[in-house]
Amino acid sequence: MDETIMTESPIGKRLEKVKQKESRCLVFNGKKITLTAKIIIGRASSCDVVIDDMLVSREHAEIQQIKTAFYIKDLESRNGTFVNDKKVPKGKYLKLTKNDTIRLGSKIEITLN
Repeated sequence: MDETIMTESPIGKRLEKVKQKESRCLVFNGKKITLTAKIIIGRASSCDVVIDDMLVSREHAEIQQIKTAFYIKDLESRNGTFVNDKKVPKGKYLKLTKNDTIRLGSKIEITLN
């Protein structure tokens, strides 16, 4: 049984028109990391994004999705979390927007795309 769809067929033409939902991702060291509902950034191997830097706490920051927006929270790290060089206030979530630069540790930069 042939399980392919010809692009010229009616179904193929409809599939060509379907737009991909834009997903947000982080760019770190040239790699794209798709954002999910909640991710933890830190030095521990259990984190979703592991950063090998002694100035990054074991669990340094959390990115949480609320509806269609993403927010970042510093997890009481020793050296703080910065978004566009603005320190994320302790105990508060800061809304992220496209092209924001997250900085932590010894100038580790992560960009939101």
